[in-house]
Order: sequence, then structure tokens, then C-alpha cells
Amino acid sequence: MNHTIRFASTPPFYWRGIPSLSTAFLLFCSFVLLLFCSSSCVRKPEIPVPKPKGYFRLTIPVAAYQKWDSVFPFTFNYSKSANLSFYKVENDIYWIDIQYPSLSAMFKMSFVPVKNNLHSLMWNEEEQVLFHVERRMTDDIQYSSISDPNAKMYGRLYELEGKNVATPFKFWFTDSTHYFMKGVLYFEFAPNNDSLAPVIDFLKKDALYMIESWKWK
Repeated sequence: MNHTIRFASTPPFYWRGIPSLSTAFLLFCSFVLLLFCSSSCVRKPEIPVPKPKGYFRLTIPVAAYQKWDSVFPFTFNYSKSANLSFYKVENDIYWIDIQYPSLSAMFKMSFVPVKNNLHSLMWNEEEQVLFHVERRMTDDIQYSSISDPNAKMYGRLYELEGKNVATPFKFWFTDSTHYFMKGVLYFEFAPNNDSLAPVIDFLKKDALYMIESWKWK
């Protein structure tokens, strides 16, 4: 007698609570998809990245000038955006500060009487520039000369380029017989000549205008 094999209404391999192969595969895929979605929804903590070092914005003032006259044996014009002060250091040596508050910059100037030591005063300024060269602190140095016999003005200007220079601009001048003046541009922070190029250019023009207006009494 032949037996007709009849399959139950449930799929194969569904016996005693055990799901069939196709159902198990579907459940496994659902479980993997659920894990993937859960992991993708979890926000990973952001690792802070330091920002590159920058410089605060400096607003260049309008070029306007005023005359300075005093008991000193000279007069000159300087910026209306600057504050001028002076004080005695020793003997007849004075320091004159021309400070630009809006630019965090200052021209530090020294007034020295010449007493048979003009060559020494001039050579000292050259040595300071050569120091930058020997220590490789500057990429380039531009020299300019001052020579006006009628006004009794003789001197030199130095433009120092590079990120490690102590100052981007300095100068000295003299009447060759009685007086010697020197000046250095300083910032209240470590200057980056590339970032501060417009500011340095403005201050150099101010210094040149001051020197051109200089008159010995």
C-alpha cells in the first residue's frame, strides 16, 4: 500500500519551535541591519583640531601729522595717531617714544650728543644689523642712505626681512658734529612681517616723513 506524503501547513524544518532556513536567514539579515543602523546613529566624539596661529586685525589710521617743538635742539613732524613722550636716561642722553596705540607699535628713539665718538656710534648701529646676519635671523636687508648737506642730515635706514628679526625697520642720522639720533620700530607682540606688511609699510612712511621734516635748531 502506497502512502501519500502530505506536508503540513507549516514550512519544512519548522518543528518544535525551530524556524525554517529562509525565516532564519531573514531574521539574521534583520539583526545585522539593526546593528548597522544603531552604530551609524551613534555620534562619534569630535577630535578638536587646533586652529592655525593668526594675528588680530589692525586698522591703519589716516596719515595726518603734527609738529613737535621743545627745548631739544630740533623739531620734526609726527603722526596725529601717535603719542609722544621723552625722558632722560643719563647725562645728556634722552629716550623719545612715539607710540601707536591702535597698531600696538612704537618707535623707540635715542638722542645722544656727539663727543668725539661719532664713528663709534655709527659702527654700533652697523654691528646690530650684522648680528642679525651672523645669526641668520634675517632673510634680507635693504639699506638706504640719508645725505642732505644743506639740512646737515646724514644717516642710514635698514629694512630687515624675516620672521626672526627683532625689528623690521631701524635708522640713525646725525648732523655729523653735535647730535646723533637713532630709532627702532617695535611691536608689542612677535611680528610676522608677511602678515603685518601693510602696517610696517605705513609706519616706515611715517618714519620717512618724520626724518624729512627734521630740522636742527
